[in-house]
Amino acid sequence: MSKLKIFVLLSVLFAAIVPTGTLRADTPTAGDLIEAVNALRVNNGLSAIPVDNALMSAAQTQADYLAVTCMQASCNGHIGAGGTYARDRAAAAGYSIAAGMNVVEAWAGRGSSASISDVIYKTWADEDHMGVMLNVDAVAVGAGVSVSEDGFTYYVLDVGVDYGSGGSGANVASTIPTTAVTAQVALVQVATPREDGAIVHIVGSGQALWNIAAAYGVTVDQIKDLNNLKSDIITTGQELVVQLAPTATETPLPTETPRAPTRTPIPAQTVQAFETATMQADQQGEKGVLGMDRQTMGLALILICGAGLALVVLGTMSKEKNKKQPPRQD
Repeated sequence: MSKLKIFVLLSVLFAAIVPTGTLRADTPTAGDLIEAVNALRVNNGLSAIPVDNALMSAAQTQADYLAVTCMQASCNGHIGAGGTYARDRAAAAGYSIAAGMNVVEAWAGRGSSASISDVIYKTWADEDHMGVMLNVDAVAVGAGVSVSEDGFTYYVLDVGVDYGSGGSGANVASTIPTTAVTAQVALVQVATPREDGAIVHIVGSGQALWNIAAAYGVTVDQIKDLNNLKSDIITTGQELVVQLAPTATETPLPTETPRAPTRTPIPAQTVQAFETATMQADQQGEKGVLGMDRQTMGLALILICGAGLALVVLGTMSKEKNKKQPPRQD
């Protein structure tokens, strides 16, 4: 029994035994997902991909499988029942895959509040997923949407690719480089900030919100909030505010802080300095006046006093002698 027959048998058993996911009234449909992906392609200068019923069946089968087996999107959503991949499931559903063809896939598991825009412009905003949606050689597409019991919605997008064909719109795709995401980001020329600091981007031909946001380093939601956009649809020539002018703030004037007075330290006198000063005073005291020591000065004072006393005695004796002489008679 071939691998293809085994997969078909497993798919039938899975559908018969395991209940498939359900869709709420407000859940986006597979058609909504394809419409949004084709709008993205048109905005990027690519043709819309035609829907293929076999790919629709394969994608829906995988979405139902994930809704039952994948707990809160914590699984490898590219692996299906029996370990199959997108190419196997598409062939089992009846999609004809010739030489040089393949089926590429993108999947996502999001909470109930997420929209298709969230899936495309957030979950699938990286280069690999954008490469699936913006593949220049895409020739057919199918999608599936299913809701699990824990409230997660699973999205599966299968794209048939005929490499080298230029896709379903060869006249347009031939001008787009193979790395679609890199090429589209490069098409966005960043605007120069205005005098007030605000940045306003003028939408160019083929530009979309996702590659404008990538060029300016912001998110799609930030651009939508700044411009009150209710959807991801933008038009050529439309002005989009990417950054608001910064709010001016008053710069406070510098205040002078008075310096606290500082005390000049007084050097402490050491015992050695005190002893030196005392010895110098004692030496000066011993030398006395005119450089004489105490003993010499004492002898000099005695001699001076003795001489003075002698002069006093001699003066007194001279006066007494003159009084005793009688007056002379002429």
